[in-house]
Amino acid sequence: MINKLTKNKIIFLIVSVSIFAMVLHSCKAQEKNQETESEEIKINPKAIELNNKAVELIKEMKYDSALVLFYRAIKIDTSYYLPYSNMVGIYLERKQYDSALYASNKVVEVQPDLAEGWTYAGILYDSLGDSLIAKKYYQKSIDIFDERIKNSDKHLLSNQINRAFCLVLLGRTKEGKAELRKLKSAHPDNFGIDELLKIDKEDYIRQITGGE
Repeated sequence: MINKLTKNKIIFLIVSVSIFAMVLHSCKAQEKNQETESEEIKINPKAIELNNKAVELIKEMKYDSALVLFYRAIKIDTSYYLPYSNMVGIYLERKQYDSALYASNKVVEVQPDLAEGWTYAGILYDSLGDSLIAKKYYQKSIDIFDERIKNSDKHLLSNQINRAFCLVLLGRTKEGKAELRKLKSAHPDNFGIDELLKIDKEDYIRQITGGE
């Protein structure tokens, strides 16, 4: 079981590691007093502690116990999105797709400026056959990436890569792949871009969600 969960996380991190440490979705621990992506909200240290303990339980495949701690963390601090994000991998491992989608939607409810959260929830909607809502989520993530790129040099390449691949997910494949090729030309040592150029939307969604 753990091998498949790890594989799904690694595949998703083709996008997220080069950029967004969410998303979607490695099971992520957080240091005490670390700020959220908005760099504005301070998280209750006890909630962080519970999240980190739950992540350790996931490594031991103690998923039920991990979920209990994630929900306790959220109860302590309702502004903390990371436990919801971490739950997604458990629910996908169990093929509880509705629960995974619920947790992903809670991520963007709690942290609406997290473009990566909108992307991942869109992927789950797509996997469940609701392409209309998925497209709205992808577009929302693109809008947020546009704002990031316009207003800050922080993680610029990561945001550019993610934006380009969101175009692919949105169905604007030719445009998205063209943007990825431009980025690859400018950054030839970034092998994550190579992986995104190789894969198509359908395969990517299947690998992320563990679908057939």
